[in-house]
Amino acid sequence: MEYVTKERAISILRSKAPNEEAFTRVLRHSIAVMKLALEISEGIRGINRHFIMSASLLHDTGRFVHPPGKSTILHGIAGSRILRGLGLYRHARVAERHLGVGISREDIIRQKLPLPRRDFLPLTKEEKIITYADNLIAFDKRIMIEDVAGRFVKEIGKEYEERVWAFHREIMAMVDGRRKP
Repeated sequence: MEYVTKERAISILRSKAPNEEAFTRVLRHSIAVMKLALEISEGIRGINRHFIMSASLLHDTGRFVHPPGKSTILHGIAGSRILRGLGLYRHARVAERHLGVGISREDIIRQKLPLPRRDFLPLTKEEKIITYADNLIAFDKRIMIEDVAGRFVKEIGKEYEERVWAFHREIMAMVDGRRKP
């Protein structure tokens, strides 16, 4: 089991950042994602909240290699490579699977994305919660799911909108499930 303290996760981010500004930007975003992911995961059975904490902090490690811009879609793969190099394999899977609501092999082929031709879909509850929380955080501010759906329609296309809503319903079903005895 990969046990990463909050302090170690922040230390990893600092060690990979090219400068203090990049470190601060990624850390502020990651802390906001972590707080929301922990809020969402509260009380959900079978969830490793400690892992959510550390993986949320490390999910955007690849931003230091591929900041927002033309090659931003590659930041998940870059972060995965960095985290695998540290022996953090579960954290690496979060990094590579957290983009959008996941990227399928078919998406990669159809959109001619510069990614390996395989699925990059969040599979575990923790991966899904972190991905969902990341979508709802713009820099370090929370946004509405309607804004997320609208952004993906604009950036990727109308067909992606239903996937955003289906992902939202899946997360809400987990949240609703915690209220049942």
